[in-house]
This record gives sequence, structure tokens and C-alpha cells, in this order.
Amino acid sequence: MDWFHCNQCFKRSGAMFAISSCGHICCEPCIKSQCSVCGASCSYLPITDQMKPQEKVFFKDPVKLIQSRLEHISQRTQMERVSAHFKHKSVEMEGRLKEVTEQGYQLSELERETAELKKPLSQRRVSPGQFQINAQRMSLPVAVTSP
Repeated sequence: MDWFHCNQCFKRSGAMFAISSCGHICCEPCIKSQCSVCGASCSYLPITDQMKPQEKVFFKDPVKLIQSRLEHISQRTQMERVSAHFKHKSVEMEGRLKEVTEQGYQLSELERETAELKKPLSQRRVSPGQFQINAQRMSLPVAVTSP
């Protein structure tokens, strides 16, 4: 917390600092019951490393704060780029999966059709003796006689 200075004497180091209820920063020698900058009657909060985190945040070095924010922004940009890359890859893979699924469906349809076409052939592929017997039975002439 060495980046700020007293709003009254403008010293930056060597003394303890406090912030007034009116918002001015003063070094220990400049602290009075009335604000030495605006003259308002106020109370003071010592600026130390033992401050509560919600109070400490207001006294961080602006340069360090900006650097940490820039670092966070560059990390965020990097994460966004990586995320965009993988989203693009995901879309590509989903398209490829759809193509493969359609090809698999077409293949299963062709396999089913082939199996249906093979059924009559397998039924006709019996031993030659049986085929002739079956053929004779199937081709026996039917006689029609008068009564």
C-alpha cells in the first residue's frame, strides 16, 4: 500500500496512513478531528495489511490491479479461443458421425435386401436328386376325366 500519498502534506512514505469518512487519505501527523483537506468532522480507518478483505480491495496498487486484470483478460481470451476450437471440432465430428451413421444404415439395408434375395436361392439349392423329385411332383399333370 505504498502507492498512495497524504492528501494534506503529500508525503508518500515513512508514516502510517488512514482514510477519513469523507474519503481523504492522510498520514498520521496530519490526522485531526476535522479533515485537514475539506474541513468535515470525520472518523478515520487506519490503512494496514490487517484490514478486512472488503476494505483492502480499495487500496490495492492500481498498476498491479490493472496487470492482474490484463492477465485475467488474456487468460480469458486464450480460453475462449480453445473453447471455440473445440466447438468447431465438435461440429465437424457430429457431421462425420451423421455421415457414418447414414452409411451404416444404408449398409444394413443392403445386407437385409441381400439376405432376402438369398432366401429363394438357398431354397432352390438342394441336392439334384431332391430337386428332380420335387420338380416331378410340382409338374405332375393333372388329369381331368369326365364322370
